[in-house]
Amino acid sequence: MKAISLADAKAKLSRVVTDAEYKKERTVISKHNRPAAVVIGYEEYMKLETLEDMYESRLLEKSLKKGKFVSLEEAANRLKIEL
Repeated sequence: MKAISLADAKAKLSRVVTDAEYKKERTVISKHNRPAAVVIGYEEYMKLETLEDMYESRLLEKSLKKGKFVSLEEAANRLKIEL
């Protein structure tokens, strides 16, 4: 994984996107010397989305089997998701 500044990312955006898409390379973009974003290819993004959906489904299955239900807000809090 490479890291570049926001200014470099702006100047080299086409290259960063091409590297993400074809080389499967992740690029961390820093803003004010702190990591701010990551550029990944669309296929990799979709894989991460699928994994997240699977994880959430398994949590739901466990809760249903135990007869244990939580509110949407509590579930989001446990998963560290902002609503």
